[in-house]
Amino acid sequence: MKLKVLGTAAAEGWPALWCVCDACREAARRGGRDLRMRAAYNVDDYLQIDLGPDALTQMWQFGVDYSKVEHLFFTHSHGDHCEPEHLFFRRRGFSIIPEDSLLHVYGSEQVMTALQQHFPVLPLLQAQFHSIRSFDSVDCGDIRVTPLRADHGGDEEAFNFLLESDSGRILQGNDTGWYPEETWEFLAGREIDAVLLDCTYGLHSGGGSHLGAPEVVQAMAELQSLGALAPNARKIATHFSHNGAALYDELAEYFTPHGIEVAYDGMIVEV
Repeated sequence: MKLKVLGTAAAEGWPALWCVCDACREAARRGGRDLRMRAAYNVDDYLQIDLGPDALTQMWQFGVDYSKVEHLFFTHSHGDHCEPEHLFFRRRGFSIIPEDSLLHVYGSEQVMTALQQHFPVLPLLQAQFHSIRSFDSVDCGDIRVTPLRADHGGDEEAFNFLLESDSGRILQGNDTGWYPEETWEFLAGREIDAVLLDCTYGLHSGGGSHLGAPEVVQAMAELQSLGALAPNARKIATHFSHNGAALYDELAEYFTPHGIEVAYDGMIVEV
């Protein structure tokens, strides 16, 4: 199972639109791993998590072939993760889609409502929408996807996803604060091979619907204590806001002693 990290930024991207803060100016100067698009993931070509405003650029930059995507999961309906306009372009006249191609789209009731309001005539998209609930697994070919209850604030149920195949397990865990108890309980004993966790606040402590670096360290330790990490599991921090101010090198300096990697756009996580 190979997961491509297509974006590692929070809502504004980094450098952020309009922003003249030191962190954005320095990221633009350094380039490379300090240039971050909005969070999304592609798994084994045929499974996608989130389709946000940077999907087209991510296709060009990382060689994503969206025509191969059969299963599209949305974590929640916020605009940096769910851009309905991209699905609009599956319509004839904008794209040539094989007649036997069907895109399965999964999300919460709020995501489904938002998409259906945007697309009242679903057959034109050659897409089928599926409402999902926390802890109800979905089998997608060789990969089983389980939505986990995240803590992302508001009235909407937001998900993280546990991906499982014969080759291993990956936890996609951005856009969450400290997990609710039922999520910790579900993850206990899972022996996950790679974990990607939210670090929106950078080196600062998090709060509410996001984590910061201190909480990432604590959460990884909690997973370890619950038997949720496999031996030699990859531990990765991702989803950074420019308001956190710490760039790649500073984040790596903080996390390396804890055995935690810093995600960057284009990173490959393979188990």
